[in-house]
Amino acid sequence: MLRLVRTSVSCLLLIAAAIGSSLLPADHGNSVFAQDFTSDEPLHTDVKFELLLSRERTNGLAGQQWAEIFRQLNVPVRVRQPLFNDKSGIEQQTFGTTRRVTATGLLDHGGDIVFPDRRFSRNDVGKLREWIEELKTYGAQGAPTGQPLWGMTQAEFDVLHAAMQKPVETATRDLDLTAAIVAIELPEKYPLKFTEAAKTQIGPVDDIAAVKNDVTGFAKGTAFALLLREYGVAFAPKRLPDESVILQVETAEEIDRAWPIGWDPDSLGLSRLQLARDFFLPATIEIDKMTMTQMLDECRKTTKLPVLVDGLALDSLNYDFNRIVVDYPRRRTSWSLALRTLVGKLQLTQELRVDENNKPFVWITRFQNEKNESASKR
Repeated sequence: MLRLVRTSVSCLLLIAAAIGSSLLPADHGNSVFAQDFTSDEPLHTDVKFELLLSRERTNGLAGQQWAEIFRQLNVPVRVRQPLFNDKSGIEQQTFGTTRRVTATGLLDHGGDIVFPDRRFSRNDVGKLREWIEELKTYGAQGAPTGQPLWGMTQAEFDVLHAAMQKPVETATRDLDLTAAIVAIELPEKYPLKFTEAAKTQIGPVDDIAAVKNDVTGFAKGTAFALLLREYGVAFAPKRLPDESVILQVETAEEIDRAWPIGWDPDSLGLSRLQLARDFFLPATIEIDKMTMTQMLDECRKTTKLPVLVDGLALDSLNYDFNRIVVDYPRRRTSWSLALRTLVGKLQLTQELRVDENNKPFVWITRFQNEKNESASKR
């Protein structure tokens, strides 16, 4: 397991090294940097199987055949009669650097072995071998890819989510990217890693633009996602084989499910009207030859809501909100409907989101694909 020892200096050096920032001094290979990592012995995982014979109709022949299959796979197995409280499932115990995984399955009358989320016939030896390797690598939770909550348990996710709730206290606008990440003060428990593709996407050191948005007041998770969005990358928790969790920054092509720029309030059971009454209640609205920037300022002032714009989306459409002039005829309506109409004409959409503290804000971006939309739901 890699463990980061964070200090104000070492944190800056680590992030700078990760993204290749110009803040990294020429002698960064000295003892200060070298002390930031310590390594533990890797976990060794022992996997064994228990196959429970059917109470109604025992298939002894299949049991013998499965015993031979597991012998060839060099994995211990015991085929036995079930006890009163036996049930299928995956259990794990950890003793020091040894992780012991016990997979208990039901041997049905047809000869298949059945587990809570999968089953194998005697012709599925290849699939069984792959699963055994996954258990040896990741333990009882299995590989994180494609799993809910990024492959974490609910308890693990709750701890991470709570760590991401603290609001950012330092202004980030016009900071160097490295300094802005330090200013967010990401939770120390979760080391930060940039993939090579993400570093390439961010660009050469001399070309990395200063941060445009000020994420002060937003919870750390949403703030970090907003910050990275400016550079065309995103982050997600990644559970490693040793069961530690890191925050990994990846490109859109690499990432399976990014930490969202705010969460869908509906998925959290929150009332949109209670979150943003002035955004949804009718009011007299008239926009007379305002730039989009001026119109959004008026929206912020009237609704008392932060309105954030996806600069990457604007760049992809070659839009400059300081130059685009819009009109909206005087009528009694809501800012939600008026804004939806105005941005819709520009192939954009507006969405009410909440950060990890349920702080509401409006996010203007391009229409989402299905993967990004599902990521904002819990």
